[in-house]
Amino acid sequence: MHSLLRKLALVAALFSCLSFFAGARAADLGWQEPPSSGAAQDAFAAGVQSYRDGAWADARANFLEALAARGVERASVLRNLGNVAYREGKPLEAAGWFTAAVREAPRDAEAWRNLEFVRREAGLDPADRGDLRDTAVRLATMLRLEEAERLVLSLLALLALALVWEALRGGLASKVVACSLSVLLALAFVPYAVQWSAQGARPQFVIQPEGAALNSEPRDAAALVGRLAPASIVEQIDALPGWVRVRSDAGLSGWSRESSVLSLSDAR
Repeated sequence: MHSLLRKLALVAALFSCLSFFAGARAADLGWQEPPSSGAAQDAFAAGVQSYRDGAWADARANFLEALAARGVERASVLRNLGNVAYREGKPLEAAGWFTAAVREAPRDAEAWRNLEFVRREAGLDPADRGDLRDTAVRLATMLRLEEAERLVLSLLALLALALVWEALRGGLASKVVACSLSVLLALAFVPYAVQWSAQGARPQFVIQPEGAALNSEPRDAAALVGRLAPASIVEQIDALPGWVRVRSDAGLSGWSRESSVLSLSDAR
């Protein structure tokens, strides 16, 4: 009787897991890129043409319009804005745009190449130094949230099947498969947890070559609290017209000019 109850419980767990997986897949449709809109595509095409003509200001305006319209692939627009900034002689700002691009599309090889190139041009350290820490960070962030979620749910479904197999048939093979899937599931939870914890964050990239002044109030005459280093990434905690209140990793907070930083996220 105990064995039968165990088998029934595992079958119920399987169907519950598969139902959850199917529901999550349906809900996941909300995370996909919106379909291309005519206005966004037109703005993007105009930006490409302006870039080819060497009209950098027009290209920037068009790409920003396409970015705001949210009807084309965001990472592609961010890459092009980085190209424009570099052509305008602003390698630090270009590094900000390419940093935003690799956050949006972590496996975009072109964005990574451009990012490392402009960081060298700006006299900055590599974004990925190839050491253990940077490698671990890159592995943990290589999947977007929706991709990591799909991976976790898929492994959960497979693990449920393996447990049912082990309960019904037993044997060494089923135990090895179940243990292997358990290890893979634990590893898959790492990028999911990292991306989930970053939801709602509003990171800002300092694009001022001399660093960004940090004031106690949102006005130029306010007391100077400190200065943010070029290319440092800080968290936005408030905003007013022309000003952004940020907090550094060291806990230093204050107001900086909006023109001194560049948003790395879709949140404004």
